Amino acid sequence: MITNRNQYKNILLLLALITLMVISVSPVMAADGDALADSQFPKAQNDNQNTGQSQYVGSQSNNTTGNYTPDQENTRITGAPSIGPDGTVYLPTQFRNGSNYLANLYALTPDGTKKWNYTIYDGISTNSYNLFTGSPAITKDGTIYITGEFYDGTRTYGFLYALNPDGTFKWKYILNDGLTVYMRGSPAIGADGTIYFSSSYLNDGWNAKLNAIKSDGTLKWGYSVSQGDYGGNIASPAIGTDGTIYFAYMYYDEGSRAILDLLDQNGNKLWTGSISGTLASSALVVREGIVYMVVDDTLYARNPAQDRTEWTYTIINGRFSNDPAVAKDGTIYIGGYYQDGDGYNYGLYALNPDGSLKWSYPTMYNINHEAVIGADGTIYFGEGDLPDTFFALNRDGTLKWSLPVTVRSSVAIGSNGYLYFGVTDGQKDILYIVQTARSDPDNTENTTTENTTVSAATTTKSSRKSIGMQKTGLPLPLMVLAVLMVLGGLISTRKN
Repeated sequence: MITNRNQYKNILLLLALITLMVISVSPVMAADGDALADSQFPKAQNDNQNTGQSQYVGSQSNNTTGNYTPDQENTRITGAPSIGPDGTVYLPTQFRNGSNYLANLYALTPDGTKKWNYTIYDGISTNSYNLFTGSPAITKDGTIYITGEFYDGTRTYGFLYALNPDGTFKWKYILNDGLTVYMRGSPAIGADGTIYFSSSYLNDGWNAKLNAIKSDGTLKWGYSVSQGDYGGNIASPAIGTDGTIYFAYMYYDEGSRAILDLLDQNGNKLWTGSISGTLASSALVVREGIVYMVVDDTLYARNPAQDRTEWTYTIINGRFSNDPAVAKDGTIYIGGYYQDGDGYNYGLYALNPDGSLKWSYPTMYNINHEAVIGADGTIYFGEGDLPDTFFALNRDGTLKWSLPVTVRSSVAIGSNGYLYFGVTDGQKDILYIVQTARSDPDNTENTTTENTTVSAATTTKSSRKSIGMQKTGLPLPLMVLAVLMVLGGLISTRKN
């Protein structure tokens, strides 16, 4: 029993300090608005895991309700649109202004009316080059983050821009590592508001880098890895539901190796694994702890927690042409092609969660952009060569509808059911908006219809030793609750 009032006050003070210490080291203590928006389609492939699965049902037929043509001439769409919490559609583009190329971000209303545009003038000079390298990522409070690179006539720099929802400048972060900086893919946003994105730079050989920038525009940490004398591919990062960051890059030392590193939110490496071959993924996809990545002609399902490859799927005499998308039922969708005699066979592959072929849908041309899946299971994707087609497939691999357009980007699905994606006629790029009546999003019936017109592939399963993977983060709510219970007990004891 505590009989001395000063002792009682000292204990309360100590417990309060402990509570503050717990809060200060927690990895998820940013303001809620700093985190990735959880509505609409806030980033490339919709979520931090890059699955491509939307929570909304998209258009059920090819009724084009509107479009938007950028007002600058010589404009091309450089990435997929993203959608903010209020329904604003953000479209990354580039246009030519005299001898200069400028990056230009459009903000559009849901029906395709222009709200504003923001042009990047960094490094402007004769023959300067400014380019967005991915899609924007939007937070709950509407802040827009977008990455790119610019050339000032001497060297190439990377940038991360932060814009306010009204299109005004918030801050920018410039990467000037080494002699040349190349940006890769789109950013992801952690629960604490940290922005993660990939880059590479030349400085006594090529280096891969994962950048972590705080929501105030200052550096949190940078994770650099030497790639030796070869500048290989680097994938956009993914963030697991537990906060683990997944980063993949290519290393060359007497042969190519694709490396996958797992990091905690402080930039500490938790696990690493390698696969012989050339990394062909531009973004990592993570679902339930399984990492999907393409190396050479093979799709790998990696399980870092068990330190093993669950299965592989190989296209014989061919390649995958984009990154996978993973539906809520675990089905993996990915475009690919293989050579048969003097010709090529193109199509979309649907794989079961165990890596076996579910069905395949043949196309006339290569599929250059990732598929996106509606809440009802409809798969949306397009070919990327003139002439071309945009497809909407049912879950069983049958055609729902199509549009005769050449696709510039993957799709974003709005809460209104609208589909937003870039198209081109060879002369100008346009944002298409497609919308019709939606189907029941709760209808999750699985189908098993096979369509194996496109095949020439093999599935291989493998297993290795199991290891434990370090956990990240502290159980903050439980610890705070425990402290409050102790405080309550002391107060009760004092009253008695």
